[in-house]
Amino acid sequence: MRPAAALALIVAAPVACATAIAIAQEPGVMNGNYGGGAVVAPPRSIYGAGNMLIGLRSSGGRLRMNVSMTLSCSQDAQFSAHAKPAADGSFRVRGTSRIGNVRTRYTLKGTISAGIARGTATARTSVTRGGRTTRCPASKVVWQARRSTGDTGPPPAVAKSRMHGTTSQRLNGPRRAITLRLSTDGTTLARALYDITVRCGDRTITDTFDAPKRNLPLDDVGGVRDIERFTFKDRRTVYRSVERFKATIGSAGARGTFSTTARIADRRTGRTLLRCRSGTVSWTAAR
Repeated sequence: MRPAAALALIVAAPVACATAIAIAQEPGVMNGNYGGGAVVAPPRSIYGAGNMLIGLRSSGGRLRMNVSMTLSCSQDAQFSAHAKPAADGSFRVRGTSRIGNVRTRYTLKGTISAGIARGTATARTSVTRGGRTTRCPASKVVWQARRSTGDTGPPPAVAKSRMHGTTSQRLNGPRRAITLRLSTDGTTLARALYDITVRCGDRTITDTFDAPKRNLPLDDVGGVRDIERFTFKDRRTVYRSVERFKATIGSAGARGTFSTTARIADRRTGRTLLRCRSGTVSWTAAR
């Protein structure tokens, strides 16, 4: 889990709100959940600028969307938006979200058709601390999303492939997103990035995204597994987490599960202060 996000597990964030610019209903859009985003190529950081996750839910001619993205100043931006696609499937939405002391202005544009959505997202943030405001320049990301059926197809995976999909967790209606990037020779899962909702005591944490290790080799049936253990310490507490990721990747798509558990303990006595868990989350993605 992103280190900054791991520390955020003990701070619940309110859901951002949005206003939409929309035109007439688009009758050809298939109802359902779409998910994806963008993940940058190495050596750029998977937690740096250019990475994005987007979950969309199409129902009754309307779209509900959740977006997580990292900006050029390393500030994270999260927002939710609503839109009504035009006759050609296009949509454009502008808005402002506020989460804690972070204010995000964004523009989300795209098109949606049966099975595929694609577009751009532009966001800029301002952070106010102690009466002083720091502004982050606008960042723009090109994204894609898919309505995954769960079909993986036979291995091996195709080289230079991107896959996008959704998880079994939801936020504000849409399913949460996952996006994957394979190596140029199709033999390894170069990167994966996904939204995750974690329960910590009586709090539900939704402003968190995670990733398995990079360059995980695929076995002869397209399978891959990863387990990571992390420990963070400060003067008073010890944070320990276990993160699991599993995937089967084929020529048409991918599917798998992931989970995270964490324990925050008193550093002096070892007494458990808080436990966090996501449960086992299933996901599917399409090429």
